[in-house]
Amino acid sequence: MAVRLRERPVLTGKEAKRFLEKNKKNEELMKKYAEKKLRSTMNDYLIPNNRPLEHRIISIEDLPHLRNFSCGNHSMDFFLQAEAYPSHIVRDSSTTLVFYQNQIIGYYTLQHTPLSSLINDPDISKEQLVLDIARLAVHKNFQNKGIGIKIVNHILHMAIQLNERYIVLDALKEKWTWYRDHFKFESLFEVDFINGSSFVTMFMDLYDQDLIKQYYDE
Repeated sequence: MAVRLRERPVLTGKEAKRFLEKNKKNEELMKKYAEKKLRSTMNDYLIPNNRPLEHRIISIEDLPHLRNFSCGNHSMDFFLQAEAYPSHIVRDSSTTLVFYQNQIIGYYTLQHTPLSSLINDPDISKEQLVLDIARLAVHKNFQNKGIGIKIVNHILHMAIQLNERYIVLDALKEKWTWYRDHFKFESLFEVDFINGSSFVTMFMDLYDQDLIKQYYDE
């Protein structure tokens, strides 16, 4: 079963070098302050308001109710209804359901992806993993109400708690600016804009130089 929306290209050559140069600068700044322990706080990202959204890991008891979920995209609906739970129980990925007043209004699927599958360069460790938002959907009756923003912010909170460094996802081409404008994800592959692809792979480095400089300048 295909958890991700597509098979991604790989950064090579100059694009891979540019990525590594940016990453190297971040690593050098980290070493500069290695003698002190940095404290990241949950306030670094927007905290969802008190609207009662419940995030619950998918279970076998949920399966009969998944047929009622529709986000307007057949592929996303089919994955949730037919593939999400089997993928979850074999630990290929982890799917979380989002509830509002006991109704499933969204879901997201996470897994880890090797950074080397995105960046083809000998300096990339095969052990370095990226948190992959493989699927994210909101019920069509709850779209354009800020639910997607709350879900992504929730994932960012979890990523910080789990000490993740990188996050990757595949955005529908008509949605890629949403991830850029709301969360500062960056497009990873230039080819996504020139080959008629339906998706744009987006990337985020959770390392924040501004936060570190602010902390040590105080």
